[in-house]
Amino acid sequence: MLRWPERDRENHERLVAAIARVRFAAAQGRGEIVASTFVGPEEPDDADRARALLAQRRSRDAAAGSFAELFGEPGWDILLILFVAYEDGRTMTSGPVLDEIGVRGAVGRRWLQVMQARGLIRWDAMEPRDSAAVALTDEGVVFALRCIAAA
Repeated sequence: MLRWPERDRENHERLVAAIARVRFAAAQGRGEIVASTFVGPEEPDDADRARALLAQRRSRDAAAGSFAELFGEPGWDILLILFVAYEDGRTMTSGPVLDEIGVRGAVGRRWLQVMQARGLIRWDAMEPRDSAAVALTDEGVVFALRCIAAA
């Protein structure tokens, strides 16, 4: 709704308010007790959206079987995994992140290096292979939010 022209947004809000008034009046006329405002399902938050995207990707990988690596996007997977960890307040090390994305270790480490060079993650490549802490930078969080909102 935020991308609608201002006039259309105002017209929509007036229409919604008018419909709510009519529903309320009709329900009162029938003797029903009703809430004065409509309460619909809650929108998922960004972390839930990221989890859903990861689950969809894992389902696709499972269906692809041995071809899964051909259709993967390790950078996107890393971004989603680290965003969920950020939202949950968890710290992650490179080993579990690379295990979760399902690519060979050398390939995954190259992706971590590229993402670090682009300023999306913090990662100390000099630490032992699987025990180096990895996290999104502030720029990485902003980028993840922008991508998740567009997905």
